[in-house]
Amino acid sequence: MNILIFLCLFLFTDISANNDEKEEIETVKIGNLALPTSQMPGPLVSFGQNTVDKGDLQAFVFPDILKGKNREFVEVAPSILYGIRDDLSIFIEFSVAAKFKEDGQQSHGIEDTLIQFEYTFYNKQSLTYIDQATIVTGIVIPTGSAFKIPPTGFGSLSIFLGATASHTATDWYYFVSPAALLTTSHRGTKFGNIFFYQAGLGKNISYVPDKWIFTWMVEFDGTCRQRDRILGSIDPDSGGNTILLGPSLWFSTQHLILQAGISWVISQHLFGIQNKDTYFASANIGWKFN
Repeated sequence: MNILIFLCLFLFTDISANNDEKEEIETVKIGNLALPTSQMPGPLVSFGQNTVDKGDLQAFVFPDILKGKNREFVEVAPSILYGIRDDLSIFIEFSVAAKFKEDGQQSHGIEDTLIQFEYTFYNKQSLTYIDQATIVTGIVIPTGSAFKIPPTGFGSLSIFLGATASHTATDWYYFVSPAALLTTSHRGTKFGNIFFYQAGLGKNISYVPDKWIFTWMVEFDGTCRQRDRILGSIDPDSGGNTILLGPSLWFSTQHLILQAGISWVISQHLFGIQNKDTYFASANIGWKFN
């Protein structure tokens, strides 16, 4: 994980430049740069890159479905994003399990709540591109239930730590983002830590300066999860590694963001006996208020 973060931070050239000095260069309003920063393309499934200018406020709704053999997880995740400073944003997500179903058992209700901060420690801007690197930290508050079947939460506080590096140019957009979700124990139950390794790229399809942006994207999302410990005993039928790959389409205006896509499971190695996943479909609807 440390190696991945190290490579992430050195993804772009000229990284040794003085990052404390903000370059006042206005980009051309072409392609992916045709709108303000908050409305430029970003990932659908991958975490992070939730950075906006100071005072910007956005609200989102993120419905999704994870489908597999004898399992179906449907959820809706409203969220808000606010720019505390130009280089620091806060993101709060309230997830709701509409229908969690596996092996004939079903649950629903409030899931755990995420409070996430993202700090842009590197920002290089030119006429035709923007390079950024960020640190992401978050707390997952146990508002869901670890004892429902299937569970709707971890049952204890969790810590999220990650980093992102992205390059947004007039035609192309790409990023990498490694991270870890570290869970804690409660009454002898501890869900396995989760490690993320993600990347993606996109290509602008069309645009109108100061009006809208239309871009396609492909994301690679890897997840490695350790085994769970339930009431003091390790669950042999938990944990494993899953890799998703799939496209999405991005459309944005000065206020509206619409994004939708589907990712297929291209590789899944699970420990013990577990139901395998087939695909993950999701959408993101956002609105900027100012």
